[in-house]
Amino acid sequence: MDAIAGRLARDEPALRSSRDLWPGVRQGTGAGASLFIGDMVGIALFTPAMAGTRDYRMALLAKPGDAVVVRQRSPGFEAYLAEYLGIRQVRFLEAQGADPAPVAKQCRTSPALFGPLLELLQAAGSLTLHGYLVTGHLWQLAQALAAAAGLPVYVAGPSPRMSRRVNDKLWFWEVAREIAGPDSVPPTAFAFGPAAAAGQIARLARVSGQVVVKVPDSAGAAGNIRFGAAQLEGLGPAALRALLEQRLRAAGWEGRYPVLVGVWESGVEKSPSVQMWLPQAAGGPPEILGLFEQRVQGREGRFAGARYASLSRDTEDTLTADALRLGALFQQAGYFGPCSLDAVLRTDPSGAEQIHWIECNGRWSGVSIPLAAATGLLGQRPGGIVIVQEYLADQAPHDTAWQCSRLGDLLLRRGQSREGVILVSPPRPQRASLNAAAVAGSQARAEALMDAVFERISPTG
Repeated sequence: MDAIAGRLARDEPALRSSRDLWPGVRQGTGAGASLFIGDMVGIALFTPAMAGTRDYRMALLAKPGDAVVVRQRSPGFEAYLAEYLGIRQVRFLEAQGADPAPVAKQCRTSPALFGPLLELLQAAGSLTLHGYLVTGHLWQLAQALAAAAGLPVYVAGPSPRMSRRVNDKLWFWEVAREIAGPDSVPPTAFAFGPAAAAGQIARLARVSGQVVVKVPDSAGAAGNIRFGAAQLEGLGPAALRALLEQRLRAAGWEGRYPVLVGVWESGVEKSPSVQMWLPQAAGGPPEILGLFEQRVQGREGRFAGARYASLSRDTEDTLTADALRLGALFQQAGYFGPCSLDAVLRTDPSGAEQIHWIECNGRWSGVSIPLAAATGLLGQRPGGIVIVQEYLADQAPHDTAWQCSRLGDLLLRRGQSREGVILVSPPRPQRASLNAAAVAGSQARAEALMDAVFERISPTG
């Protein structure tokens, strides 16, 4: 592992020189106010419309005196945060919702956003920037604020290059093979052009019923394109290449290679996820926050929720050991912040259990944000948690006030209850949805609370 870390360190500009790269900016967290930007634009293929209202999730981490920037404000959700969760005296700012530019860039280039943030920095003496995904735009915003105020600004996350690396499936799979062994990831190939990708699809389809093409730096199944062997029957190389590029471009792909071509795993029983916190190297080793089992939906495996995992001790030990070794490697290379590693647990044709690592989420996520919020609200990590992030079929759109009225006494109230339901983000305006977490002293109780949520919000509830 030391050899891999050394190679990464040589390739990754060391953060000891970050003050030269980003004058006035430091990696870490300061003692002053914080700015939270939950924007998902910056992840490959993600558009403002796809991200919807989920940029409000980061607001659950805010404290009095902090600021939150979202693409479209929801007064009803802000009222919920104040009344139920005690998140008050937080300044909410609204970016241009439909603008394809990342919100961090808008904050730097728009006087209407930059001005209030500069005032916040001057009043607090320092400012820490927390981004759902840390990019160069966030570091550039930090540098602009530091230069304008002559005060320290911190970025609570990795350097832009390290952020790109850990979120790139091709890079992660290469490292996972070295750390956890050559069979620790699914059978895959990297394709550096359309002809090579079509050839790999045809080859894998002959030995597997399902093939997947992945845009390596996307997330949330946005860049997953599945092909069944029956779909490819009779297609020559030219037709297969045309079909692949048509489907990739329909997903928003802009023609960049390489792409990942692999087998869509069969026999998958569970989709575990290891949630970690990686402090700066001087702050101690990586910490495991929890092992979760993810629920996915649709042909492409879209994230729909998660709960604490129920796994055998051997499986837990293997997942934890691999994750800690990978986390330590990332930490040595300069990574700092939340990090989750996703895997699948499958039974191979011989009946043996097999773990395959799928991707690294070097950022906040739909699991880590509710977990951190619940821990802050309860003063300790919850004994049980169920997270739901899904659309509600056959229901008319509704707002936060409607959800609060339906859920009533099920909702967690800060300082008054030790269990309950937390609304994680506002419902989408055009489509009925629920993004919530049920937290309790035990997993069985959290499951019961979430069952009660669906009973109350169902059309017949």
